[in-house]
Amino acid sequence: MEREVATAQAAAGENRWEPNFRELVEGLGDAVYTLDLEGRFTWGNEAGLSYLGYNLRDYDEFLGKHFLDLLTPASKQVAIEHFSRSLAGEELSPFFEVQAYHRDGRVLDFEIRASDLHYNGELIGRQGVVRNISAIKNLQVEMAETSKRLAQLEERERIMATLYSRFASLTASSSGEDQIRELQRALGSVSAQRLGLIPADVEVLELMALGRTNREIAETVHLSPHTIKDRVGRILRALGAHSRAEATAIAIRQGLITPDPERLPPGPGAENTRSGFAGEDPNRDA
Repeated sequence: MEREVATAQAAAGENRWEPNFRELVEGLGDAVYTLDLEGRFTWGNEAGLSYLGYNLRDYDEFLGKHFLDLLTPASKQVAIEHFSRSLAGEELSPFFEVQAYHRDGRVLDFEIRASDLHYNGELIGRQGVVRNISAIKNLQVEMAETSKRLAQLEERERIMATLYSRFASLTASSSGEDQIRELQRALGSVSAQRLGLIPADVEVLELMALGRTNREIAETVHLSPHTIKDRVGRILRALGAHSRAEATAIAIRQGLITPDPERLPPGPGAENTRSGFAGEDPNRDA
């Protein structure tokens, strides 16, 4: 009876269907390769060729190529160490990652699962399966950059909330209008610095808002009219303005200066200077 069962099992084994393993490997979608003991390719499937920009017409060119010829400098050390230590019999993880050059010069990311290759019980090289993970790596980079931007935005919002809270507290605790104006000037100084303007430029802007001519500004800040003329021109360029009036309006709108009605001179021109429009000529000397 036992002999009959064994005979039946043997017959079933002989009739068991097995796939065409060559077709199976070629249709995997992942690259499969074999290397000799020196690290030269002895075989590779079509997916491996296409990963790197080759095709079946280039098969003979691909065979005999050393795997180091395909890798970036940083990946060469990783791959040769894994290759050498594995052949020496060390127990290593079969998985490692490398970057390789596409035939057109692009750098691609790959994950490799490698193992020893034996024939008739003798070690003859290495074999492996390669998966293109470039898309995954690019997605990881994009996600990291997005996370970094979100963290920066969150930090900025936190800082802004803190500044708002402190400013509100300072405003509430200010006992007079002078202290509030001092806070306004402090904020204006920060805005001016972002535009590349120094405190002396802000002082000139304030005098421009009062309708002062270049000569009058020069006398107030103890500089020459020519120096003031150059400074006014630089201020206009920094603000993207085409006239003193436009520069004054921009400065007020951005909080660089705060018009003080008490400092405005009386007279027919006072109404115009109250709005900060002190004429259209940026180099007004008289």
